[in-house]
Amino acid sequence: MATDRDRYNADMKTTTRPDVERLPADLDRFLSDFFDSRDWQAEIKFDPVANLLFLDVRLATGRLSNDDRFFSLVEHFSRTRHAVLRAAGSLSFRCRLYAPDGADLTARLHERGSAYLDDHERAPAMRRRLMWLGLRRRLVRDVAPMTAVWTAAVAVITLVVGLPVDLALVLAAGGIGLQALLATRLAEGRR
Repeated sequence: MATDRDRYNADMKTTTRPDVERLPADLDRFLSDFFDSRDWQAEIKFDPVANLLFLDVRLATGRLSNDDRFFSLVEHFSRTRHAVLRAAGSLSFRCRLYAPDGADLTARLHERGSAYLDDHERAPAMRRRLMWLGLRRRLVRDVAPMTAVWTAAVAVITLVVGLPVDLALVLAAGGIGLQALLATRLAEGRR
């Protein structure tokens, strides 16, 4: 009579598993457009007997434990990865969420996240909130620091070096274009 372990070993020989090691990094990349990545930690766990993969998300602070936007994003990520893994093979996938004190928030994650994803009346409002959150995060994280750097560069070029303002602005525009090109190439290289 075959045991669960024997069935698991036979399955492992016949099926190829999708690459799941990157799931925590994928979640971090996905969420970092909206929230500071220091507020959570994700890790992957696998139960071979049940053939079940878990993505455990542990909150570092209580700040996100009541944020509907965070719940909606994690639930969306969980659903899309579940569909991809299901299409790739027989691997089952679940996402679990834990508070900083270790309390299990998984039921709340699926209730509140699904409330915004499945409710056609609430979903547009949540999409607008998420769009504004992502825009605000990009402005603070990317645009504001670079604006300060280029403003300082133009000031130094005009005040210290003595170039005319119009020439300094042309040099700054060229520098910004070169910076955007390099950033695009680096992003393509990471994929």
